[in-house]
Amino acid sequence: MAESLVAAVCYVRLAVQDPPASARFAAEILGLQRGVEVEGEIPFRCDQRLRSLSFLPAAQGAGSVGIELVDEAALATAEQALNAQGFTAARAGAEACRRHGVQAMAQARDGSGNAIDLVVRPLHSGRRYFPARDAGIVGLHGVGLRSRDIVRDTMFWTACLGARVSDRVGEITYLQVDSRHHRIALYPSERAGLLYAAFEVEALDNIMQSSYFAQEHQVRIIQGPGRETASNLAFLHLQGPDGALFSYVGGDDDLAGRAHRPRQFPRTVASLCAWGSTCADVPELQAPAS
Repeated sequence: MAESLVAAVCYVRLAVQDPPASARFAAEILGLQRGVEVEGEIPFRCDQRLRSLSFLPAAQGAGSVGIELVDEAALATAEQALNAQGFTAARAGAEACRRHGVQAMAQARDGSGNAIDLVVRPLHSGRRYFPARDAGIVGLHGVGLRSRDIVRDTMFWTACLGARVSDRVGEITYLQVDSRHHRIALYPSERAGLLYAAFEVEALDNIMQSSYFAQEHQVRIIQGPGRETASNLAFLHLQGPDGALFSYVGGDDDLAGRAHRPRQFPRTVASLCAWGSTCADVPELQAPAS
């Protein structure tokens, strides 16, 4: 597929054991703006969209990642392509679309079983985004997904949705859907699920400030501050309630107008972080022991 059908990573819905605790973390630590709780789901904004992150009780089911497609024709094309390749993709009804705050949606699963909502025309807010604390967030940058089948999951995004592989570190695969180096990263794992949700900030200063803020508030820093070698994306990975990972990121390469061919890096500390930061506790973010 020559052109990407993907417009943006739209939202992340997380199923958690204690939604109020996760909501406090999102507001007080991450610096997101809380919305109105609906049917037990607590939404948060980080830009003009009505929501970019939400928490629902684990008893209500699994979460999902929302991917905005360019239009309804793209949704029909994606649904047909996914089903033709043996993936699960089914059009959602009006009630499901209402709950997700979108005009139309097809609910799909990648090769690992990750729930991916393909959506069109997500709701925006008429009010200015006003965060709970000034963390410098300007929007939802992207997501990292755990993958039990890198080959099949890469096919899901490239052959069916038109994403392009920008680079690889070992089998970690960075996927480009717009001019930025990547919005989606696939990490080999023994299980499926969201690895992290990444929020873009205005400047490197914001990442450093949030690093000190996290330390002052005894929030666990999983990795960083660091900078991805392949993309130049600066990052700080924090752990929230239920072990969920959230990242502040910024400064990644814009590949518009550049003749970029996918590169293969070895999975080493130097390939994962140009500054040399390491992760001790999350296997997907680690280099193998030498």
